[in-house]
Amino acid sequence: MWTNTRAPSGKKVDVLLVPALVHTAVPHRTLKWVGYTKLWNALDYTALTFPAGKASRELDGEQPSYEPRNPLDEWVSQQYDIEKMDGFSVGLQIIGRRLEEEQVLGVAHQIERLLWW
Repeated sequence: MWTNTRAPSGKKVDVLLVPALVHTAVPHRTLKWVGYTKLWNALDYTALTFPAGKASRELDGEQPSYEPRNPLDEWVSQQYDIEKMDGFSVGLQIIGRRLEEEQVLGVAHQIERLLWW
C-alpha cells in the first residue's frame, strides 16, 4: 500500500510520520503496549522516535470521557492523567523503508530544524 501511495504532487511517499504511542510518555516501567513501534521493528523497517512537544495541563484542559473497547484499552486510557503527565514528552516516529537510515536521519534533521530553530 505504501509503495502505491502518492503525495498530491504525484511523488512517492518517502517516509511516514506517525505517533510513537497512543499517549504521552509514561512513568518508567508502566508502559504495557508498544504497538505503534514494535510493528516497524518486526518488519525490519528503519524507524526513529523523537520528542515533538510536551503535554500541557493548561492547553489540554479537562480529560474527555472515553469508553474503552477492551481491558487493555481501558488500562491504557487510565494511564493518562493530565495532572501527572503535565510536561511529559509527546513522541513521534519517522518510518522509512528497509536500509534507508540516511533518509530517515535527513528527515529527522529537517523536522528538528522546524521544531526547535
